[in-house]
This record gives sequence, C-alpha cells and structure tokens, in this order.
Amino acid sequence: MHVKAFTTKRPRVEMVPLIDMFFLLLIFFIFGVFSMTMQQGILVDLPTAQTGTSSEEEHLTISIDAGGALWLNRQPVTLNTLGIALRQSAPEQTVIINADRQVAHGTVIAVLDAVRQAGLSRVSFQTDPAQP
Repeated sequence: MHVKAFTTKRPRVEMVPLIDMFFLLLIFFIFGVFSMTMQQGILVDLPTAQTGTSSEEEHLTISIDAGGALWLNRQPVTLNTLGIALRQSAPEQTVIINADRQVAHGTVIAVLDAVRQAGLSRVSFQTDPAQP
C-alpha cells in the first residue's frame, strides 16, 4: 500500500469574512455616535436664530411643549417641582431652555424665574439654525 506524504499548505487569510467584520464594526460605531448625540429634552418645534451656537458641556434641559407642559431631562415636572429639582443640582451647571415656538412668553419667563430662584445663573435657550 502506497501512502502519500503529508504536504503542508500555507495558511491563507480569507478576505470576505474580514470585510464583513469591518462593515459590522463600522455600523456599530455609526450607531454608537448617533446614540451619543441625541438631545436630552423632548422634541419641540424650536424657533430659529441666525446667531445660535452649540455647546458640548454637561447641562440640564428644560423642555416646554406647545401645550405648556414642562419636562426636566425627559421627566415630566410642574413649575413647583421644577424649582425643587433644580436646587438639587450644582449651581455652576448650565440650564438649557428648550421651548416650543408656540409657548406663551409668560410661561417661558416663569420657567426662567424658577431657574434663577433655584440659584442657577447659567441659562441658555435652544434654537434651530436659520435656513438661508
């Protein structure tokens, strides 16, 4: 009986599974970036401003929807409980007021007053960039 000698083949790297893995990693990182850039407030119809700038620091978001309902970082609150919740935060923290364009001016001023009474002085208003 004749037995063939054992021949060693050189290992090779298959490219198709490697390319599939790179696409999966790419999709993972894309979805990861999208989840990190979501805003903290609820979705409202924001007013536009041509001089608006963006900020990357840690902040509290107060949202006011078209019906006048208040939300603090996506948690529903009333005007009375808003002040209590804000007093528990650090005084140097920035507060972003995210108000719908249909909200009455008096409601926004009442929220701004509650923020100031809670001892927070760094307040900004969120807007959409103006379309040219």
